[in-house]
Amino acid sequence: MASAQGGELLLDRPAADHLILATTLRTWGVMNRSQSEAELLLEFDRQPAVAYIETDRFCDGCGYNLRTQPVRREPRTDLLVSRCPECGRFQPARDGTTAGRVWLRRLGTLLLLVWIMTVLGTGFGLAAAQVGLTLVPLEELTVYRRVTIPAPNSPTSAPGVAPVSPSGSPGVVIQSGTIVIQPGNVTATTTTTYRREVRDRVPYYAEFVTLLRGLSFALGFVLAMLAAVVLYHWRRWCYVVPVVVVSVGAAVLVWYIWRVDQPRLLGWATPHIIAQAAAHFAGGLAGILLGRPLARLIATIVLPPRVRQVLAFLWLADGKQPPTVATASSPG
Repeated sequence: MASAQGGELLLDRPAADHLILATTLRTWGVMNRSQSEAELLLEFDRQPAVAYIETDRFCDGCGYNLRTQPVRREPRTDLLVSRCPECGRFQPARDGTTAGRVWLRRLGTLLLLVWIMTVLGTGFGLAAAQVGLTLVPLEELTVYRRVTIPAPNSPTSAPGVAPVSPSGSPGVVIQSGTIVIQPGNVTATTTTTYRREVRDRVPYYAEFVTLLRGLSFALGFVLAMLAAVVLYHWRRWCYVVPVVVVSVGAAVLVWYIWRVDQPRLLGWATPHIIAQAAAHFAGGLAGILLGRPLARLIATIVLPPRVRQVLAFLWLADGKQPPTVATASSPG
């Protein structure tokens, strides 16, 4: 029976069951399921959920990913089963263990280790690439030039003892590691050396620097996208950690190298180092926001629906409905 109360249509329990049954029949296909079968399915759906599937399990009928689906106890057989929301087929809550499955699990463990090493290697590779991109402008925009500088005769006496010049007069005294030139007939000499200097004119400076900043931005985006896809169980703010570590770590490493190797040019090199780190960090922030949506778009375009079920976690991680598998008709 139906009644109206407060402008709302209220259904009693038999009428509500009939409506749910009719919806079920339309959903699963009237031609493929009898009314008694639909009633059994409806009775199963009323059972309380005892657990939820927390790993990737795929329907044997349509290939739908059953992750997050409820597990219920079938009242007649007392077995724990789950039902595919796509085609309505029942699936056991767990698979039976056979000798073949034991070896498949061992193979899966080995492949998991290979996967972890691949992900870590990719991360270290992206970090090394950022170090290289930070060094490239410093190397390209500088050049070694031959310079001639005046130098006094090299002292050969012990510290604190004045060496004697050819005329017998004192010349250079080393006091506490400091060279002090004293009055005397010291023969001046010159020496030739090579010293790194900033290039005077670089015609392609703007294009070159823009290209390097763009590459650092792309590296940061790829790193953050990789973290968002592989470490999908992290909270979103946690993805900032690898981006900051790589950006700041590469900048500090390059800055220290130039502080030791070229201290004269450290003031010139520091703005370039900071700019590369900032571009990488900005790319990382963009990757955190757009990484998983872009991965979902690529999966939707490239992969067929059945294969796409393997990547259902890309949707579930953001609380979205996982992709469905289009079926022409439900199994009988």
